[in-house]
Amino acid sequence: MTAVISVRPSGGVSTVAFDDGTSFRCTRAFVQQSNLSRGQQIDPVFVERLRRSASVDLAIHQAERLNRRGRYSRSEIAQRLRQQGIESSDVSRAVDVLRDRGELNDQSVALGIARRSLARALSRDPDLTWSGFRDRHARRLAMRGFGAADSSAALRQAWLERESSEVALDH
Repeated sequence: MTAVISVRPSGGVSTVAFDDGTSFRCTRAFVQQSNLSRGQQIDPVFVERLRRSASVDLAIHQAERLNRRGRYSRSEIAQRLRQQGIESSDVSRAVDVLRDRGELNDQSVALGIARRSLARALSRDPDLTWSGFRDRHARRLAMRGFGAADSSAALRQAWLERESSEVALDH
């Protein structure tokens, strides 16, 4: 049997350490749902099952946290999760869960970024042209992991919104 020697919470994440020297990170909700507590004896087979379940739960939790502000592409969220030490298979599952729930949409995130970029670019250069905006910001969106279709559509929509708002102001 393996014993839980500590459960250390830090924000929404906890680290569960065992007497055999192993540990894993999980959400605080996972600790509560699994009824993990200090001194608890767990069969090593179940420790591995807990670790596996905790990893998926943690990946989804962290992906949700990163996605809350709606400023990261699917690719950026995946990269940040991998940097946190989350396994690639869990990262893929987490971003798929968010996408399937409709919470992670690269096109809408790209549009938000394009709108902010256009406003900033116009404040610096009121004579900005469509081609200048498109060329500069398409590269920036591509570097952030947005696909060509999502980037192009977002930049075009942001530009068209700007043009239609100028026409509305002129009337």
